[in-house]
Amino acid sequence: MKEFDVVVIGGGPAGGQTARSLAKKGHNVLLVERYDNFSLNNFSSAGMTLEPLNEFDLPESVIGAYWKDLVIQCTKKAYTWQGKTNKGVVLNFQKLREFLADETIKFGGNVWMGHKYLSKDVQKEVVLVELLNTATSENITIKTKLLVDATGPLRKVMYDAKEEQPEMVLGSGTEYEIEVSQEIYDQFKDKLLFFLGHKWSIKGYSWIFPMENRILKVGAGKTHLTSLNQEKTDKTTRKITEKIISEYVKATDYKIIDKHGGIIRYSRGLKDKFYHNKVVGVGDAVSAINPRGGEGIRYAMQTADLASTYIDKYLKTGEENFENYRKYWRRKKLLKWSLSEFSGRRMYSRYTDAQVENRVKFFYDNFNIDEMIASLFNFKYTKPFTRLFQYSFIKLSYLFKKEKF
Repeated sequence: MKEFDVVVIGGGPAGGQTARSLAKKGHNVLLVERYDNFSLNNFSSAGMTLEPLNEFDLPESVIGAYWKDLVIQCTKKAYTWQGKTNKGVVLNFQKLREFLADETIKFGGNVWMGHKYLSKDVQKEVVLVELLNTATSENITIKTKLLVDATGPLRKVMYDAKEEQPEMVLGSGTEYEIEVSQEIYDQFKDKLLFFLGHKWSIKGYSWIFPMENRILKVGAGKTHLTSLNQEKTDKTTRKITEKIISEYVKATDYKIIDKHGGIIRYSRGLKDKFYHNKVVGVGDAVSAINPRGGEGIRYAMQTADLASTYIDKYLKTGEENFENYRKYWRRKKLLKWSLSEFSGRRMYSRYTDAQVENRVKFFYDNFNIDEMIASLFNFKYTKPFTRLFQYSFIKLSYLFKKEKF
């Protein structure tokens, strides 16, 4: 039976970064990915600012495109914040995961593609992990000191099949990756374009992001909330995506490179288990995702680095101080993310079209592009942002009196 210090289940950004970090620290780590190549399960819009490139030492090869401008298209009008220099990137999600797996191997770790997690048997000193080799249908049992759940929103490792999970806020999305004419691509390059309002979205937002030359990502995501204005609509994220391609992009002769979809299961108040019975959660398994915008790659990788610090200490000293992992993350994120969830819930399910338009116009009139980016992506509360949401802070304040950090 093969033995490892740590087995990481899930080859997404959180799992890949955890395996990379631990292998770099000299531990015998195994990264397990259920699909046999990273072109499968390729759902992520992957738009972000420039900071994560340096934060995680990511190479140029994982970048699909750079963006300078930020655009929000409402039902009636588009609002554009123009940047003179590059403000962020759209990552190639497949190449990012391949890079993290390659780094794991480079630092002495192991990567098993095409292996599905089946079950765990937690014993006194170790965990026995049963995997299925999907190519051969062979069941394999391995031994590890710690197990990392990077399986995303389903949390398959932390929670057994019949085990009750915390109450979750649900979301889902559809994305098409399409190849368009050069003329059409040039209209959308260098910008992140978001859609808000009832014409182009439903209980969420839609998007057009550029990738490599002539490639666009077009998608729509929605929260599963009861809406005052759209509860009887028959729209789906697939229909919205196709409507944007036909009526907004106006692409009649285009090639579909890929269609994919995904879900979000976010624990309101970050009530996830971060560690239990020799299992450590990272990424979406601990709700490391922006509850307003759904962006999660940066935060998933941050949880990976933070968890790796505590895992490293456990492997070297035997000290289980993973409660500090949970406390530290909640101390950094809980207040900001609860506010973002509150504002997103109002925007997506309570506001009329006119209210959405007025709110975006307020941002346009009061925020420059750097303030807008800081508020949307980095949760830095600029002066106009604080003024806009001061009521929300008061509304939410009672929640945090009961929270333990």
